Amino acid sequence: MVDRRHQIVQAAQAVIAQEGLGALSVRTTAARAGIGASTLRHYFPTQQALFDAVVSDSFNAQLDDLRIADTHVPAADRLLECLAQFLPPSDDEIAQLLNWLAMYTAALGPDRTEQGARALISLTELGRQRVVAWLEVLGDQGELRHLDMARHAAVLLTHLDGLCLALLAPDSGPSVPDALEQLRDLIAAMVVR
Repeated sequence: MVDRRHQIVQAAQAVIAQEGLGALSVRTTAARAGIGASTLRHYFPTQQALFDAVVSDSFNAQLDDLRIADTHVPAADRLLECLAQFLPPSDDEIAQLLNWLAMYTAALGPDRTEQGARALISLTELGRQRVVAWLEVLGDQGELRHLDMARHAAVLLTHLDGLCLALLAPDSGPSVPDALEQLRDLIAAMVVR
């Protein structure tokens, strides 16, 4: 049996890979999947729903919950390990952040596009949801100083965005290890131990 939803998401990813984000539409995706637009709309009633599914699939493939629930590891270490996935793994890979910056430019820059805005909306929400989920695990374990998950998530994500920009700054930005230490300091203010 064909998983039609998965088939549509794969077709949309193929459109993006070959023609770019600007080419993604219900019509092009339906044609690539070999189905009618009305069939696609049954699974994804809006273009934003299609964007969300494509972005979610890619996003979830890149982030893991790692050891967030492992109470044998200090809470601060677990949260840092999870949040570090938003940063490049080493100084040699800082250029990966150019894709992150390009996404913001496509959504907010002078040549912004509707597709870029949709992708940014989807990724921002997915990132927020994932960070809140990690914080909820720690909150349920009694590891957070207070339980305002939305506030914690906003502070962490804002700091991560700033770190990403700083890492991209030529010759004056921090190193990845420096960025991780800054993140560790921030986390220390949120967790009990």
